Amino acid sequence: MIVELSFFTIPFVVSVIAVLIVAKQNKKMKITGKDINKINKKELPEGVGLALLAPLWTAIIMFNLLIAENTGFVAFGLTITVLCIVGFLDDRKQKFKVRTISWTSRAAIVSLVCMMFAMFYAPNIFWIPPFAIFVAVLASFENTFAGLNGWEIGSGFIIACFVTILLASSGPMPIGLGLIGAIAGFLIFNVYPAKVFPGDSGTLLIGGSIACIIILTQRMELIFLTVLFFLPHAIDFLLKLLTNKDDMSQSKNMPYSIGKDYKLRIPHGKPRYDFAKMLLRIFGPMKEWLVVAIIWCIVTANCIFWILVFNGFGLI
Repeated sequence: MIVELSFFTIPFVVSVIAVLIVAKQNKKMKITGKDINKINKKELPEGVGLALLAPLWTAIIMFNLLIAENTGFVAFGLTITVLCIVGFLDDRKQKFKVRTISWTSRAAIVSLVCMMFAMFYAPNIFWIPPFAIFVAVLASFENTFAGLNGWEIGSGFIIACFVTILLASSGPMPIGLGLIGAIAGFLIFNVYPAKVFPGDSGTLLIGGSIACIIILTQRMELIFLTVLFFLPHAIDFLLKLLTNKDDMSQSKNMPYSIGKDYKLRIPHGKPRYDFAKMLLRIFGPMKEWLVVAIIWCIVTANCIFWILVFNGFGLI
């Protein structure tokens, strides 16, 4: 029990320290982004998700030193490191005012690293492409499920917790504990009102980590279950694709309007929906923290629902 607890607490502490250091450095380098859903639109450190590499590697090193040497976890760490760095290169555009890596180059690198990871763990050659797609899709879904304080980090934390529960008594469980400890350390700085932004480096790392940890189990039922955990993210992606295909990142137009009551509203003009704006359409104007809280509840309920379904059919 003490060992398991250390796999959460130590990465949590490392995460807090790493976030403070990276946030300070990024702000100094002017790698920042505006908190656009606030009246004052304060500049906050961007791309701080890079800090999550420190606690994740801490958990991997702890496992190899305290439990057993595991090259699979090292491969996991290397894969996530590449995904995080690719995301950070895109985050740095705030400093240089230009994209430091094209979308096609980014997609090619992500596809390559996902394919290499899949080659080691696919049960046969036919499963290599599905495994690679699984990692790339979950990383991308986590990357699109964003825009409000704590939205993506909180949702990633919730799914990581359920995934770790599924890993109970299995080899990758300590790494799962390390992941939720790392995300928890970041979340206290990103929850409303945010002090830092994760950027693509953080979202790609979280989504990719969840996918890679599940692949390490080589259990097909858990892979399918984890895909269903990301159903709200898929809905968000489809809404953006159907109503805002020319601006999926929602960077050309303000995604929300803010009233004097500090409540978020859907901007006038052409409907451009995402998951959060659908909630605003259903419930009316809401404060940012309340929209995120409802999304967290939906993500939690979705995970519980699919676990009950799979358990009812004897699949887990």
